[in-house]
Amino acid sequence: MKRAYFFSAILLVLTITSCKKAAKTFTPDCSGAAKSFSTDVLPVFQSSCVSCHGSFSNYANICASKTNIRSKIADGLMPTKGNLTDAQKNAVLCWIDNGTPNN
Repeated sequence: MKRAYFFSAILLVLTITSCKKAAKTFTPDCSGAAKSFSTDVLPVFQSSCVSCHGSFSNYANICASKTNIRSKIADGLMPTKGNLTDAQKNAVLCWIDNGTPNN
């Protein structure tokens, strides 16, 4: 009887952990025109990030967190509410990869 409970518990744990969203690293395509902070990047933050991360409303704060931002977006961990399109991910990641110009 104890053995049946043990195997039931194992099955339950495996079922729960298998439902977890697997992280997929996004590889940006930066072959197009260079991305602009004011035109391409800031609108993404305004629509998808500022509601939870109020400090991400200006260049200085976004730039200061660029390494963490890049990692979270590329790994699909942010935003937690909703998803970014590939074009939005490309805009942010390519802007960061191109030196975060304040343009």
